Amino acid sequence: MFDLNQYPIAYQGSVKNLRVIKPPLRARSGIYLFEFTDDYSIFDYGKMPDVLKGKGSAMAVLTAYIFELLEDASNWQKLGKSDIWEKIKDKKLREHLLASPLFKELKKQGMRTHYRGMINKDGKKVKTLRLKEPSNLIQVEAVNILMPERGKLGEGTLWNYSCFHPGLKNYLIPIELVFRFGIPRGSSLLERLESDPEYYQSLGLSEPPREGEWLSRPVIEFFSKYEPTDRFLSLETALNFSGLSNPEFARVVEYTLFTGIFLRDFFARECIELWDGKFEFTKGRQLMLGDAVSPDELRLIMNSVQISKEPIRQYYRKYDNKFCSMINEAKEITRRTKKGIKEIMTIDLKCHPEPMARDFKATMENMYTSLTVEATGLNIFREAQPLKEVIRKISQYV
Repeated sequence: MFDLNQYPIAYQGSVKNLRVIKPPLRARSGIYLFEFTDDYSIFDYGKMPDVLKGKGSAMAVLTAYIFELLEDASNWQKLGKSDIWEKIKDKKLREHLLASPLFKELKKQGMRTHYRGMINKDGKKVKTLRLKEPSNLIQVEAVNILMPERGKLGEGTLWNYSCFHPGLKNYLIPIELVFRFGIPRGSSLLERLESDPEYYQSLGLSEPPREGEWLSRPVIEFFSKYEPTDRFLSLETALNFSGLSNPEFARVVEYTLFTGIFLRDFFARECIELWDGKFEFTKGRQLMLGDAVSPDELRLIMNSVQISKEPIRQYYRKYDNKFCSMINEAKEITRRTKKGIKEIMTIDLKCHPEPMARDFKATMENMYTSLTVEATGLNIFREAQPLKEVIRKISQYV
């Protein structure tokens, strides 16, 4: 019988654990296990009180399936013939991407990712099509996880990213690259456009976008990964934090564009709209797509309902207003201290989130499994409901 505990936990996150099979070295990658849990996190709070049964397996299977698609060059060849390109109204950018050397490379070699396979109940590494039942375990190529140094200057906080530098190998790049095809409700881009009305120009847009609209071209923004809250970074700051050379940084930006377009086409086949999402990358033998690809990283919409954590956020804004208002207060405190948001909430503010209503919780559980079945066609989640029916139920709450 496969014993997961033989592999120690190196990092325990709010929605997945990182277990070590073979640790990475300075000049050699290792092997990790991603253990997707049934937990969820919103508002940077960390683990919430409920457990969403089946979520971990659903997200693991969907992530693995997408990685397998991305690594197959024939899927990129099909993308070149897709009508999804007509969604990019900026003709100059569209033609540039279709003719770019990187796209030619993807159509020839596929995309390199850190994915190595799923682990079935017997501990064997298999492809998703070989799974006979759900699994929440993915094997990935391991790289070193370095942390920026946190310091103080007066009442403020300083982050020192000097440990990331060109020439460094085998590490997780410490920035998140966010791609956007449009501006749905809840998009943080609206805040930046409100505070700086000319910001749209730096994104390559010809006119200010509005909430609910698709953009004329995909745009990319950058955020810190290892700080208590995701901090927006300028293009130059992201480059200097990343530890990448200029060509390497340009490559991950292009990877982000192409992967976003690939996924927009993939989900559109099931009448699911992809509005935005985030990617993380590793630098080892080469640059690789890392982390996971699931509704925790993507904003997917069907029939005007978001297939992501957003309905849970909306639920808490509607039914647990005290928790949400305290979260905003905690975020202000964490900017002035070294404390995390959950520590401030539980110890300083003595505020805890209430569990979700039973029916809504069950609906959210079905959302994750139903999406995976709909998107992959794999019938290993035998109790999954039709996704459109689940979406209808979510709309009754939010």
